[in-house]
Amino acid sequence: MTRRGWLRLMAAGVLVVWLCLFLHWDNTEKSMIRALLVETSGDSWTVGLLYQFPEASADSSEAKAAIRLCIGRGPELSSAISAAEEALPQRADWRLCEYLLAGQDSVRRTLSACEELFLHRPYGRLASRVFGGSFSVETLKERADKSDVLPENLLQCIKNAAPAAPRLYQQSSGFILPVVELDDEAAHCRPEALIITPEQTGQLTESQTEMALLLQGKSWTDTGEHRFFLESGPLRLRRAFCGVEREGESFLLRVNALSRNNALPADAEAELEALCADTVRRCWTLGLDISGLGAHQALRDGHFALTTKNVCPEIRADVKLMKF
Repeated sequence: MTRRGWLRLMAAGVLVVWLCLFLHWDNTEKSMIRALLVETSGDSWTVGLLYQFPEASADSSEAKAAIRLCIGRGPELSSAISAAEEALPQRADWRLCEYLLAGQDSVRRTLSACEELFLHRPYGRLASRVFGGSFSVETLKERADKSDVLPENLLQCIKNAAPAAPRLYQQSSGFILPVVELDDEAAHCRPEALIITPEQTGQLTESQTEMALLLQGKSWTDTGEHRFFLESGPLRLRRAFCGVEREGESFLLRVNALSRNNALPADAEAELEALCADTVRRCWTLGLDISGLGAHQALRDGHFALTTKNVCPEIRADVKLMKF
């Protein structure tokens, strides 16, 4: 065989080996991280990874594999994540990790640490959807060892509520944080949400949470429905339209919505008007301008004269309900 023939044969061999290594390493044998769970206590960090291990898929993003859980601990967040990665069956791939669960008891410290780490390390995304967790990583691990479907049900719960969940990079301006709870073998979002701002953390009632979501154009459900349990009776609303108007030194909040009730409860509009104003004031007190009153004034006057550090401005709500 000529020298040129040997060179061609060697080049073909190198190409075949490279292709085999590429297909073997980059497409099939990876642990796909789907969600990151983080909690801290004192000088210790605990991390949980919800991951998939699609062994025989040409494209891991489309692979069907069971959701599994592994945990790691360390004196720092990065070391805890590294310890959790060592427990994976194959090397970690973070490109599908879109969700972050922060322990409810340490949520402010956790979110700040995650944002700082994600700026420098490829563990997660600043655009990750954020949730609070009412359970510890250890509790989840104990239940997951007894139930193969719990990790998958937890991920599905998070995915369903993701459109209404805030993103990590929004914490500097404050946001409403959904809190996830565990059932026996499932999970659900708690009706009461948390408000996280740079200054403090507070909690909303179930009715205030639902109204806050409505004013933000969000919903826990994929249908966009809002459910209120008023003194006059239960109420189901869809397709809510909200607007802000300036009335001298005060503000008017207009809310128009379609009701799915056959008969509207008596005084439903009046109750919703009071709830609307109460929710805006509660959020303002905690440091969150949920209705954009400051931005509305800036559009009119050219500057932000209203801040959540000042007394909440006078608010009047006008709610109109129509049958669906």
